[in-house]
Amino acid sequence: MIVMRKSLIFLSVCLLAACSKESKLEESYYQAEVQRDHQSQYQFAQQLVELGETSWQQRAQQHKTAIDKVTQSRAHLIQQDLITAFNLAAEAKKLDNSMAADTVLKQILSDDALQKLVKSTYTLLDKHSALISQGQKLLSEAPIEWNIIELNEFLFQLNSLIQNSEKTIELTPWQQSNQAYHLITLNTQHIEQLKLMQQQLLSTVKTATCDTLCAGLKANLKDVQKNINLFDKVAVESMMAFPFEQQLKKSREWLELNNNIRITLEEVDTILGANHKAYYQSLLRAVRGPKYDQQYWQFADEDVVRVSNAEQVEDVSFIAIELSANLKTFLENYEQLAFLR
Repeated sequence: MIVMRKSLIFLSVCLLAACSKESKLEESYYQAEVQRDHQSQYQFAQQLVELGETSWQQRAQQHKTAIDKVTQSRAHLIQQDLITAFNLAAEAKKLDNSMAADTVLKQILSDDALQKLVKSTYTLLDKHSALISQGQKLLSEAPIEWNIIELNEFLFQLNSLIQNSEKTIELTPWQQSNQAYHLITLNTQHIEQLKLMQQQLLSTVKTATCDTLCAGLKANLKDVQKNINLFDKVAVESMMAFPFEQQLKKSREWLELNNNIRITLEEVDTILGANHKAYYQSLLRAVRGPKYDQQYWQFADEDVVRVSNAEQVEDVSFIAIELSANLKTFLENYEQLAFLR
């Protein structure tokens, strides 16, 4: 009896000691949780598992996975693989919200060049599809039926987006070997589609203008050149006044359309603006004739050639640009975790 009682007392003491140890481990675990120290959380959870507390097995494994992901993230960060490093740290944060994961995330989020590039990417992805759709709608209609105000607004938005996106890319310091360059490649692909849309619109306008006016412009030029061999300039100008006046009446809407495009392009794109200004000036001189524009005599051949030779751009089907899974995840994570910045 005495031996049995001693055994029971001993067991009770052991159980109390074990319970006390488990309680202390649990208390330590929750203190580490408050401090968001997942290394310590893992150690305490693992010790509880070793004491037979199987309910802690999942937590221990979760912390171990998070620790491994942070370790991998740091290794990728050293290699400047910013996208993979960020995604791994974001995965680790979702597992146990540790300070270690936040440290990596904050370091990447604080990169000023990356911030600007990601912001530009969000804007580009957000507006790209709508602009392409709007451009395709315009291309499905006859240019002479386009709403001038809507067209000007469209060209302004299109060019502004292209230029702002390209400026951001120019300021980025990365080379192709750097993983963040994938963002530049993605942006460039979207920009090229927008530029192609722009080229198609301008080409469509010039082609439609020529289809309507070029036969008359060439006929007038031919008659002017024939008559100037027989009469002086004053006589030719008088003789040709009526056909040029008829041509001007026929051309008014096309002159208005191209002049509006010129004005808009000059505001938003120096090179495109200069190109369309030269085109419009040639069109205007060729239409008005020598009586109303003395430069006609000097530039008539060149002007008619320029108006006739509208650059043809092949029709292209604009296929949606697919994002890689890694890049798509990065953009989602970056937006969700921006509050850490």
